[in-house]
Amino acid sequence: MENLIQRYLQDMIAAEESFETQLKGFAEEAVYPDARAAFSIHANETSGQRRRLVARLNQLGGDTSSIKSFMAHLFNMAPKTAQIGHADEERTTQDLIIAYSVENAEVAMYESFRVVAEALNDMESARLAADIQSEERVTAEKVWKMIAPCAADAYRKVILKNDEKPNAVLIRYLEDAEAAERNFEDALASFSKMGDQPDVQSLLSTMSRKAKTQHVRLETRLRALGGTPSTARTILAHILAFTPVSAQLTHTPAEKNTQHLMITYSAAAAEMAMYESLSASAEAAGDMETARLARELQEEEQEDHDLAWNQLGRSARESIMTTH
Repeated sequence: MENLIQRYLQDMIAAEESFETQLKGFAEEAVYPDARAAFSIHANETSGQRRRLVARLNQLGGDTSSIKSFMAHLFNMAPKTAQIGHADEERTTQDLIIAYSVENAEVAMYESFRVVAEALNDMESARLAADIQSEERVTAEKVWKMIAPCAADAYRKVILKNDEKPNAVLIRYLEDAEAAERNFEDALASFSKMGDQPDVQSLLSTMSRKAKTQHVRLETRLRALGGTPSTARTILAHILAFTPVSAQLTHTPAEKNTQHLMITYSAAAAEMAMYESLSASAEAAGDMETARLARELQEEEQEDHDLAWNQLGRSARESIMTTH
């Protein structure tokens, strides 16, 4: 029992360390004071959360791992090179989207750990997980509230700075969203073939088919505005490309299913944030048809978000039953 709990704690410590580094980078490049302050404050909170996890690990006789875990890979998922060509204001909005996605990944990560700790009767670890999870939910809500105003302001400033036509900017944003949905469709299809939990595999397969209809609708709107699908690996496409599967090599098939649900929960959150940004930008441009499409797709992502959450605890419990 202690060895398994220690492994989970090591994974979470590595993940928090990775996210802390990322948040510090976001704070340095943020152009909006509120976003800069939020990134900086949460970097400090993340450091404190990591120390609490390390203390619990030490109490159980373990030590910190130098290996980059599966979750650490997930939290370091978006190469900054994918942001080349974007204005500073756009990069801050993208960083908020990434932060919101990672906050949701953390909520799912601590839910999985809480369930496992309770199943193994380690109530102290379970309480720690619940406490930190509550903090992550509060931060996610703070980040969410910044996305729309930052996106709308970024849209207006990009047009003024670069003398871009409103349609050209929206076309670029639609290209990003369509590329992201294509990546999500492929990832979900791949996940649906892995692991050994049929309910999870079926759910992910259904979500993959839904993602296909979403990128088709985005492509239709994109072409209506005079654009075409992009082959570039945009920042949002990188977000939804996910972690190297090599980081899962030491995990059981059931644990992989749980991890895929955590990814899906996080990715659905990323897409909800992506559509929040797109809708705000479209409204600022007076393009209500694109804004309506963004809201429609956002509602569908909220449904996927809820479905992944509803399956997560059950999957984590089953993974313990098959491991022990």
